[in-house]
Parts: sequence; C-alpha cells; structure tokens
Amino acid sequence: MTEPAASSKAEGAAGFAAPAVTSSTSRANGLVLALGVATAFTTLLDQAVFSFAVPSIQRSLDADAAQVQWLTSSYSLAFGLALVGAGRLGDLLGRRSLYMLGLVLFAVAGFAAALADDATTVIVARLVQGFGAGIVNPQVLGLFQDTFRGIMRSRALSGYTTAGSAAGLIGPLGGGILLTVLTDDTGWRLVFLFAVPLAVVLVVAAVFVLPRPVAVPGGLRVAFRQVDAVGVVLLGAGTLAFLVSAASCGWLLAALALALAGMAFFVAFALWERRAHAGGGPAVLHPELARSRGYLLGTAVATLTFGSALGLGLLTTLFLIDGLGYSPFVAALLLTPRALGMVAGSMLSWRLVRRFGRGGITWALGLALLAVTAEVALVTGGSEPLIMLGVVGAGALQGFFAGLFTPSNQSLTLNEAPVGVNGVAAGFYQLSQRLSAALALSIYAGIYLAVSATMPASFAFGAAASITIAASLGAMLISAADGNRRHRPAAESAAESAAESAEVTQES
Repeated sequence: MTEPAASSKAEGAAGFAAPAVTSSTSRANGLVLALGVATAFTTLLDQAVFSFAVPSIQRSLDADAAQVQWLTSSYSLAFGLALVGAGRLGDLLGRRSLYMLGLVLFAVAGFAAALADDATTVIVARLVQGFGAGIVNPQVLGLFQDTFRGIMRSRALSGYTTAGSAAGLIGPLGGGILLTVLTDDTGWRLVFLFAVPLAVVLVVAAVFVLPRPVAVPGGLRVAFRQVDAVGVVLLGAGTLAFLVSAASCGWLLAALALALAGMAFFVAFALWERRAHAGGGPAVLHPELARSRGYLLGTAVATLTFGSALGLGLLTTLFLIDGLGYSPFVAALLLTPRALGMVAGSMLSWRLVRRFGRGGITWALGLALLAVTAEVALVTGGSEPLIMLGVVGAGALQGFFAGLFTPSNQSLTLNEAPVGVNGVAAGFYQLSQRLSAALALSIYAGIYLAVSATMPASFAFGAAASITIAASLGAMLISAADGNRRHRPAAESAAESAAESAEVTQES
C-alpha cells in the first residue's frame, strides 16, 4: 500500500503538480484504483436503476405521492448524513474497516428491501443503504487522495466518474428488461438485488487490497478525542433537518419549519467551528478548507450540477414511463445516448483539466447549459418527433459535456485539501451534492406529479426541468468567478516539463 501522498497544497497553490513517483508499486496503486472504481460502479448502479423501479414500486405497494417523494430522496438523505463523520473517522482510524462496514450495510439493506411488503419498509431499507454508501464513498475518494498525485489523481477521479456513468448506462438497461418482462411485484424486487453480489465481492476484495490501519498512538480513545463530537452532532442535525424537509415537500409548513431548523443548526455549527479553531481544539471543517476560495466555489458548482442532474434523470424517467406510457426498457434505451455521452466525456475529462484548467470546465458548463435548454424546449413542444430529438439528441450532448466537467471540477476542488483531511474534504464535497440531490429529487418529482395531474405531461416536464436550466446557469457563473486555475503550478521544474512533453508525445 502507498504512503499518503503529499498534500495538494505542497504540490502548488495553482493546481496539481506533474506526476510524482510514490513509494508503492504500480500494482498496489492499480488495485486501489480498481477497487475504488468498482465501488463507485456498485453504489451508483443501485441509484441509477432505482429511478426506473419507482413506478413499479408505486403500483405494487400502492404508495401515495408522499411515499414516492420519500422513496426518491431517502437514499440521498442518509448518504449525506453519514459523509462528513465517516470521512473524518477514515482520516483518523484508516479506511479499511469503515469501507467494509459501509458495504455490508449497503448489501444487507438491499436484500431487505427486496423482501419488503410495504412502502414504508422499502423507505427504511433505502435509508440504511444510503447510510452505508455514505460511509463507503468518502473512504474511496480519500484513498484516491492519499494514494495518487498529480495527473494520476485526476485520472483516478475521472475513472470514478466514468464508473458512475457506466452504471447509468448498464443499470437502466438491465433493470428495464426485468421491469418489462416481469410483473410489477417481481421486477422491482430483483432490481434491488442488482448490486448486492457486487458489494459482497468488494468486501472480500478489500480484505486483501486495503492495508490494515497503522496503530493509533495512544489507542482508539486518543483518536476519538481528535473528533469534534459537538461539531459532528450539529452538522448531522442540520443535515438531517434539511434533508427531511426536502422529503416533506407535500407538507409545506412542516417542510419550512424543518428547513429553518436545519439552517439554525448550520449556523450553530459554523459558530462552534470558529470557537474550536480559536481554542486550538479538534474541529470538523479544517480552517484551510473554510478559507479556500477554490474549494468553496468548486463545491458550489458540484452542488448545483449534481442535484439538478439527478433530478432531470428522474424527471425524464417518470415522463417517459408514466407520461408517454413507454415500457421501462424502451425508456432505458432512449436514455442510453445520454449515458454513453457521459461515459465518453468522463474518459476525456482529465485531459480537459490538464490543458485548460478551470476555464475548460466553465466552457463545458456553458455548452451543457445550451444542450439542456434545447432539450427542455424540444420536449415541451409536445410532438413525439421533437420529444425524441430532445431526449436522445440534446440529451446525449448534455451527458457528454456533463462528463467533461464533473470529474474535472472534483479534481480541482479536492486538490485544495491540506494534509490529513482528505476524507473530510471529500465528505463535505459529497455532502453538498447529497443535500442538493435530496432536495432536487423531491422537488422534481413533486412538481411533475402535481402539474401532470391537470396539464399535459410534456408541460409538466418543462415546468420541473426549468430548474436544471437555472442551476446550470448558476454553476457556469460560479465556475467563471473562480478564474482559470490550472492543473499544474504555473512554475514547474524543467524535469516536470520534460516529463509531460514526453507523455504528450507518447499519446500522440
């Protein structure tokens, strides 16, 4: 296993350093990369296929509109709740045990959901699944940060996103076949079992790939003293209140009260963190992260794009299956070009950030904005040829540009993490995504179901999808405000320049 790579900050304030040699073998690094990419595929496969199963679950278990909103947002709710605490514990105690614990919870909950006979049980199982995935994912991103440096880190993160894109391609097709050829009551149950065998295999693989953690000086008691328990509780309470408010949009007053309570907890968390920093005690949010313009702006971009992308995916699935009456398999086929575009864009993303820095991400965001605007306009037109052109054609372009900017933005943002808090940086980054995802999934589903009850389905699609246009515009402007951060420091050594020149020549 590798020694932790030097801090991103040590590599240069402007961005990544050139590729560096680590103390581990390339084989060990390759195994870590393979395990992390497979983990991303497994956890995101479950989420990708679940959207297609929602209509079948609704019919099979007679779920009402409120339960549908909880079904769509519960995974992100629990995912977000686990992220930061799990990331911090991974930084302190090592990532092996937490990684395995999260995958075990994920697999057991998936099996329990497949046996459920009411919507409430499925919601609870999704909460546990999301919590398990929320424990796992900061460990994966933390491992990438610990293990890789320079362009290899960017490639690893691109692989992580590519795996998610591949899950978005394979999951809907496989799930669509099951949901089409089987009855409602049987199809969605098998969908829940999709990722369970993969999770079991990964737990076994982790035993051999991930190193046992180094003994903590002073034991676990000393390690836990380094955890800001009050900060974790305040952040968790704020996250829980905010995410539950997002899943309770059907009850406006309750949702508003919970959202205000969540904001109050977040304010209390910020005040407590300031006090912890001033007193020199343990804190959840590292001061350098809190002061980093690049980290904060990059996280804001991820917040806007992640939630709106998941919301648009759920919305399109509901529109094709419930609005137009297509089978789940046909709907999956129509969404395949978008997933293929995302895969292709993700594979090229590391080249974009290396050559163009933040400026390339901003351009990709702008092109994605144009594509999603065209998609919404075409689908809202209402005629079937225009709908197909929007979903298939414009959707493929939007997926490609999203694949370009998603891992690139993640690379530059997580590069701001100082030594020892890679898990926390990844946890906060993903927490912002899950907060937006829970809110977006609930709002998109709520708007579509409410509007489609009295208006044509294409109009309901346009009403909900307009949120994606606004979010994409906001993300592009925020990215532009971050300037043009480069993948490497502006001043690089002659040896680094020669190394990259040789690499580019070899690629050519």
